[in-house]
Amino acid sequence: MKKCSLIFFVLLISSKPVVAQHTEEKLPIVFVHGFLGSGDTYATQFQRFMANGYLPSQLYVFDWNSVGAKNNTINLLDSFINKVLANTGANRVNLVGHSAGGGVGYGYLNDAARALKVANYVHIGSSKQTKPAGNNGQINTLNIYSLGDKVVKAGDIPGALNMQQKESDHYEVATSEASFWDIFHFFNPTITNQKQVKIKKQPIIAGKACLMGENTALANAVVEVYGINLNKGARMDSNPIMQFKTDEQGNWGPFKAQAAVAYEFVLKPAGGQRTVHYFHEPFTSDDPLVYLRALPKTGMTALLLNTLPSNDQQSVLAIFSSNRAVIAGRDSLTIDGLNLASETISPASKTAIAHFIFENGDGNSTGNLIPTFKSIPFMNGIDFLLDSNDTKPVHIFYNGKHYNLPKIKSASEGIMVLVLK
Repeated sequence: MKKCSLIFFVLLISSKPVVAQHTEEKLPIVFVHGFLGSGDTYATQFQRFMANGYLPSQLYVFDWNSVGAKNNTINLLDSFINKVLANTGANRVNLVGHSAGGGVGYGYLNDAARALKVANYVHIGSSKQTKPAGNNGQINTLNIYSLGDKVVKAGDIPGALNMQQKESDHYEVATSEASFWDIFHFFNPTITNQKQVKIKKQPIIAGKACLMGENTALANAVVEVYGINLNKGARMDSNPIMQFKTDEQGNWGPFKAQAAVAYEFVLKPAGGQRTVHYFHEPFTSDDPLVYLRALPKTGMTALLLNTLPSNDQQSVLAIFSSNRAVIAGRDSLTIDGLNLASETISPASKTAIAHFIFENGDGNSTGNLIPTFKSIPFMNGIDFLLDSNDTKPVHIFYNGKHYNLPKIKSASEGIMVLVLK
């Protein structure tokens, strides 16, 4: 992440002068994601922090393998924090953990030597604890949780600053504006001015390529960038406007985007994983956390996603809601008229942020849930045929917005992912 952050920072300051008020008072922040998550959980929060005086070089995400049976997460986080301290010259960091990342945060701070490296800790949508973080409960702790969270049974932590939300879902509690201001003022109690993210004509975009779930960095992957017309469901040009090769940490970019243009990012991994096409709405502000995930060949995630067909007679589409879950009764989501926000498919208890749409091989496109996905949190599989020989774009309707995507042959061309804000 270091190389990408530095390049992003250089391009950012070369495009527009940065007003760095109070930056000498701001400790670097390290964010830790939850189960099946990645650093882009915090993409919107990064934008808000940067709008309120933080530099990209003061914001870091720690990617960890949340699906690994055996891993060394605490030691890896310690090494990561040591690098952040060395890079920034700070003597401590502020730490944020969401969901399973909250367990990582508490585990990390339950050691006196490690706790000395952290000034403040934020526990978001994570398990209830008996005391603030730290081996003796000595770390200043903010606990944010929601009554609308159907995944984690959180609650007040004695001795912590507790902020209860009423309706945010398990994912939304980490991404919401309300959570941002709670975190920002917790870290910066003397700063009272509040700035909203402003729309930029040429936002600077960069990101990382990794394996889904495991977050293993993908080195030497090719990333092609196309302009895409989401009304017509067609590329604006047959040739990519940008092309990158990822570095050893999986970093790619940056480039200057156009605020009114939607983009298609084509990830071509060097390790033989399937090509994935990511479709993004227009970017309106700088985003250094555009993650492109490939499907792993082995491991728990692979056992589930290996069921995705590789068949040029059909397209495979995943719809990823990046800031909150799709919940029946609250949200609307349809694909070619099929309701994905029904109580059967997207109940609040499922907290579905990813819907995989494909025909499961029995030749009967039912529109029902695919059984292998039923017990998996956050993800749905829907048995629905997207005929790749039909030139008509696939139509998605989400909370008042319409999107059209070109159908892509799943074997020879790859898998499609629509990223919704």
